[in-house]
Amino acid sequence: MEVEDQETFQQQALEIREPGDNFDPSVAPQTGEEFLMHMLYERKRCPALVVKAPKNVKKPSPLNTQIEDFVLTNEVVVERDLLPTQEWKDVQSQAFLRTRSKILMLRQHLATHNYDNNLEPPLIDDEGAWLKFCKENFPKLSIILRLNQRTLEQLLTMLSEWLSGDNMEELVCSSTSAAANHSILDLANSDQWLGSWIYAVLSCLHLPLEPSVHSTLRDIARTSMRLRSRLQSSEFQKAIPYNLFIYIIAKIFDQLDLMEYV
Repeated sequence: MEVEDQETFQQQALEIREPGDNFDPSVAPQTGEEFLMHMLYERKRCPALVVKAPKNVKKPSPLNTQIEDFVLTNEVVVERDLLPTQEWKDVQSQAFLRTRSKILMLRQHLATHNYDNNLEPPLIDDEGAWLKFCKENFPKLSIILRLNQRTLEQLLTMLSEWLSGDNMEELVCSSTSAAANHSILDLANSDQWLGSWIYAVLSCLHLPLEPSVHSTLRDIARTSMRLRSRLQSSEFQKAIPYNLFIYIIAKIFDQLDLMEYV
């Protein structure tokens, strides 16, 4: 998610363009724009199937009886230079809605061709295996569209935990896990795999959502605020993924009380 202007965030980071002659599907995307180009490429090659959710994967945590208030404490105070402009937010919301619309159209296309929804999932029922899989594989449409709503919700819960650092030291070696140390977490570069999977799952969630899923979304927003608050004012590029998740959750998923934090 590159930006050329720190003050305005004007570049359309998720503009959708058709892959050109020089497009190489084997090269991992480096920007939101390249992510969508991969989506367009994969859409043409996506197998007509969707599989059921894996068994025994950790369920989303139940909704708390009281929604936690987002109070601006020292933990979540952010440098003003890290906050995006309204223009940038408008561009991102429009791009996200276009992505969701394309995914919906593709699902409808697969449904009309009687895709098989009774195949076993490609992953075993182990959170460590999911973590390894997500780190080693970009969330292509050929993968994401094989996950039903229940699996997407379970995966979103795991992504939220990995973003916050929960279970990371138990699942992977701390010496190779940047996510285990919040001070070096960088969704724009070294930990881009995590940001890409969060964005992909958010794009594919079916609406309306269960209350427990809204709780997970708020957890992601809260963690994004906390991690963003640890950045210096000069690290605006590292703040972009956090701003994006906070804004999408607030705007698209109707958690409007969070709008004041982005």
